[in-house]
Amino acid sequence: MSAFDDRSVRSDAESAGTDRQIDGVDRSIVAALVADGRMSFSDLAERCHISRSTAHARVDRLRRIGAITGFTATVDPAVLGYGICALVFVKIHQHGWRQARDAIADVAGVESLMMCAGEFDLAVTVRCTDMAHFRDTLLVQLHAIDGVVGSSTAFVLDEVRRPFMR
Repeated sequence: MSAFDDRSVRSDAESAGTDRQIDGVDRSIVAALVADGRMSFSDLAERCHISRSTAHARVDRLRRIGAITGFTATVDPAVLGYGICALVFVKIHQHGWRQARDAIADVAGVESLMMCAGEFDLAVTVRCTDMAHFRDTLLVQLHAIDGVVGSSTAFVLDEVRRPFMR
């Protein structure tokens, strides 16, 4: 299975079924957890001005409906040895876009993959240790994928990374 599974984007009402919609308290909880995913339920409750049991129930519901998809450590790729970051814009054959997308997503070093409209079909963020590693990732792995027609690369010179909600 691909690292990027088929997940349709649904409205909160569809995702939640009979659950109430996302409200200000839910947004406050999400923002607090984005800032510190290791926060205790007691601290979360205090920060969001709710009881500990309400915090626990809200987080459980947010996870159940898919608003919170997991908890992870935020890392600096350069410190871990991945100093090369490139945006690879890929053209693919339209009839096999799912297979091409899934194959690209499975390539080591692919951090994100976005389908887009315009001259290119996919925008792929690739992180590598050095230029030789990037060359092999692009020319040996990505261009060997069935359905890839061509690509264009832009190297990232500087990057500001922010959490989605803050």
